[in-house]
Amino acid sequence: MKRGKILRDPRTGPGLLMIEGQQYWFSMEGVWKSEVPPKPGLAVDVKFDRAGQILAITGVSESQLANEQAERSMDKVEAAWLKTFRKIAAKCGMRI
Repeated sequence: MKRGKILRDPRTGPGLLMIEGQQYWFSMEGVWKSEVPPKPGLAVDVKFDRAGQILAITGVSESQLANEQAERSMDKVEAAWLKTFRKIAAKCGMRI
């Protein structure tokens, strides 16, 4: 499963996705798995088969994107806190 973004609406012709810097053409038939219609700019999760063909495309909600961003921010805060804690502990002669 990879995260991508819709570049071209597939309801007006072939759809186009951007995933990790590569573009993929797609049609809605058989692969679009969301109730939300595809639109340019929509973040999507894309499932591929072993041959690299698209099996399923699912839209990602704004709330899910916000939750993922919050988790990344918390990870950065925790890492910064741990780094600071280790510096303080080292000054006190402790190893962590």
